[in-house]
Amino acid sequence: MAVDAQKPHFLLLATNGSGITTALDIFSDFGYLTVAGVDPEQMHNTMMPLSKSVTPVVFTLRLSPDMDASAIVSAVDALKTNLANFKIFTLDAPAEVLVQRYMASGKRHPFENGSIQGLQEAVDTEKKLFEPLKKRKDYSIDTSTTTATELRHKIGRVLGYEIDNQEFTVNLTTFGFKYGLPQDAELVFDMRFMTNPFYDEALRPLSGLDQPVKDFIFALDHARSFFDKWSALVAEMLPLYQQQGKTRLTIAVGCTGGKHRSVCMAEALSDYLKAHCPGCDVVVTHREMLKWGPAATMPSQSPCAAGGA
Repeated sequence: MAVDAQKPHFLLLATNGSGITTALDIFSDFGYLTVAGVDPEQMHNTMMPLSKSVTPVVFTLRLSPDMDASAIVSAVDALKTNLANFKIFTLDAPAEVLVQRYMASGKRHPFENGSIQGLQEAVDTEKKLFEPLKKRKDYSIDTSTTTATELRHKIGRVLGYEIDNQEFTVNLTTFGFKYGLPQDAELVFDMRFMTNPFYDEALRPLSGLDQPVKDFIFALDHARSFFDKWSALVAEMLPLYQQQGKTRLTIAVGCTGGKHRSVCMAEALSDYLKAHCPGCDVVVTHREMLKWGPAATMPSQSPCAAGGA
């Protein structure tokens, strides 16, 4: 993909583990010349000649724990003053996310050396060095919940490119509050304000997949009124999430046990979204399904083995 000379040059600042390699690859795909690991003291001498190239440049800095943060900030400020059309792009994630990523990869953090003992101290030291640089940012992305595809969308928008919409997946997960909240949901909705079918002895053994439970819930004026507003709101939100570069959204719907109200409402929301949001792939998971018991109807095609209710 060709990039014209009017595109800005970028300093890409990122904490280790926040996706800098992926971001450099994305910039390269958009036609940028990538220069990795520039010594902060050589920024000016390196970038001024490169800035005259017809190809825009993105570069990263080689940082180490013994560097003076104030000196690096001064060098960045000087380059920003002297180089026209120069922007700073930062990538970061919370310290606990960076630690988890390094633990999962088994790699050693570059800041771990004789004076810095352990991964946590290395991450904290880099964060401290990175913070004053981050304040100079023109653009910033928190990569803690950003996939590689979403990162490409976001960088593309900064560069002025329209990227074809990717398939958008909505994961609807039902759960019981008494078993704990799902950890991966962006949105959580509580259905415990509705009259509980559990207290009807005929309905108690059934689940929200069974028609008698659905009839009971949607005969409630407050349930029907809520669903009409809720489903319209979610349908309105989805394209806005897509515009932000997201490719999936997890919505958790809970009630006390995850068997009746949450299941009924999530299934109804799934049907609504499939009818009104044709560009979305909707997947429903019932987390507490194995707790429902033999009388309850099970999904004909459950998306996971350990479902819910």
